[in-house]
Amino acid sequence: MIPNLTKDMIDIMQQLRKRLRSEFGVEIKLSQPNVVQTILDLVKKSHDQRSQLLFADLEDMMGIELMPRTHEAEEEVTSKRMYRGQPVPDSPSMSDSHDHRPKRIYRGQVVA
Repeated sequence: MIPNLTKDMIDIMQQLRKRLRSEFGVEIKLSQPNVVQTILDLVKKSHDQRSQLLFADLEDMMGIELMPRTHEAEEEVTSKRMYRGQPVPDSPSMSDSHDHRPKRIYRGQVVA
């Protein structure tokens, strides 16, 4: 285990441990001598973006960079808007044939 771990680092490692256990079924113990390398290997295989962000936070707290970051990948992640796991287009696609004036309704009937 790496010496001088703060409580925040241990909390992040616990969260990563739980996430990786649920995704891969691997039991990680914080007392293992190579726990950070084990977590790194699993995070690289993980499809969970939250796990990758947690590991990036852990790297920042430890002051090391084990997983090299590319600017293209960061831009790709931040540029896509997601809704319920599906990418959402940036600009809403509205057809020009619709009249943009609000409809006026009087007693349930559309009036001009």
